[in-house]
Amino acid sequence: MIYVDSCLVIYAVERDDAIGDRVRDALATAVTPVATSPLAVLEALVKPMRDGDAEAQLRMWSAFDAFELLPAEPDAYLDAALLRARHRRLRTADALHLGIARQAGCTSFWTNDARLEAVSGGLAIEVIGRG
Repeated sequence: MIYVDSCLVIYAVERDDAIGDRVRDALATAVTPVATSPLAVLEALVKPMRDGDAEAQLRMWSAFDAFELLPAEPDAYLDAALLRARHRRLRTADALHLGIARQAGCTSFWTNDARLEAVSGGLAIEVIGRG
């Protein structure tokens, strides 16, 4: 199972450019199930809610129908705490995304954050690259 970071969900829904196209293409050609978590839902809905944009909220919310939503179990929080303890610059949300993916047994963690590759133990893959 592939875990998809919040940024990629946001890019797939909001961006009408080459980056958005690359994310949508990657998601469309995934050969294993694709998952994310309620944390991604939270992060993805902040801007549309802040802007008071009901249509954008609905588009974003509807996008999550394409993903299996993994639970954020207590062990994922413990794993995230361990990751933050080992990697001081790792943000809490990123650590929790990685913890959820690891606890669920995901085989890869798709992101656009190259920094996560180094702290994920080989799980994180910068899917869309730079450009």
